[in-house]
Amino acid sequence: MTLFAPCLASFMLTAVLTPIVIYLATLFGCVDSPGERRLHSKVTPRGGGLAFFAGVLPMVLQQNGGRTLAWYLVGSALLVGLGMVDDLRPLGWKSKFSVMFLAATVVIFGGQVCVLRLGLYGALGQVELGWFAIPFTYLSIIGIVNAINLLDGLNGLAGGVSLLAFLFMGLAALASGNLPLAAVCFSFVGALGAFLLYNFPHAKIFMGDTGSLFLGFSLAVTAIMLTQGPRARVDPLFPVLLLLTPIFDTVRVLSVRLSQGKNPFKADNLHLHYLMVLNRISPVRATLLFWMVTTLLGAVALYLTSKSSTAYLMVVLYASSVLGLFAWSLSQGAGEPAASHPRTPAAGLLEADAAALSDMKLAGSPLGAEERM
Repeated sequence: MTLFAPCLASFMLTAVLTPIVIYLATLFGCVDSPGERRLHSKVTPRGGGLAFFAGVLPMVLQQNGGRTLAWYLVGSALLVGLGMVDDLRPLGWKSKFSVMFLAATVVIFGGQVCVLRLGLYGALGQVELGWFAIPFTYLSIIGIVNAINLLDGLNGLAGGVSLLAFLFMGLAALASGNLPLAAVCFSFVGALGAFLLYNFPHAKIFMGDTGSLFLGFSLAVTAIMLTQGPRARVDPLFPVLLLLTPIFDTVRVLSVRLSQGKNPFKADNLHLHYLMVLNRISPVRATLLFWMVTTLLGAVALYLTSKSSTAYLMVVLYASSVLGLFAWSLSQGAGEPAASHPRTPAAGLLEADAAALSDMKLAGSPLGAEERM
């Protein structure tokens, strides 16, 4: 009941604030218009992340998280501010990366958030990062921020996957006795649940970079707080398995672009959700599939809590191979080169699915800059 209260409070607050954000975003021209790499057919407000940031803020402030949560809020404010500016007037990827780096610096050195160990692996024992801990933490935080930003390509996709990730991390925190962190996680569950009422299946508002940057940063910091430190009882690979789908897709897309000599920040149709739509899977069904996979991975991650890191690693490798085969089959089904695909892949869908496309968006962008390079 103690943890139900922050969940319900953040749900109600976000539910009340989101229509206000919709009105203000429309008033100030913070909107996403139909066009290149977009499937929605009408102008839609963006910046919805401001609503769930405000929805969880009072709950986070109530927790006794010490300097870590305090500096986390500073970093979050930086990224929310960046996202608001970018949603109003698109910024270049260099500017955005600089603020991401600054936000990561704030929590690493101010909040002492750091990935110190990678887990326990049989005869190898505990794998400590040593001097590589800080660089690896930068990579982890910025990588997850970018992964969630990439995932924000269909209605409800980033919001739903993030909700499930916070749910399972909240359960893990609760099981390990970390009640303040569990309360923070369940606050996000409530806030994102309210936001999805306005974002899925038909979007009255998009979360924009305001939301995706904040969610990615929050997931990364929460994951580190959950798995690192002297009192942490959750395996470091728990959040890796939980967030494997966006992590895998980000690594795969950037690797393919680099291997082909392409600009890694140049938009294309390589993302899993994009390939699914090109293969005549409706956006709604694609989103639901991502949700189901995340739920399955989360359930497995919870089941493995009494096992060693080796068990997590084996599941991560197996699941990655399955995702790799799935991505390969989708790319074969898409068939033609990216440039030859029509802008609206809904033409061959069932009538019901085509109708669902009218309010959907399809525009994942690493560092929020794929379309603008």
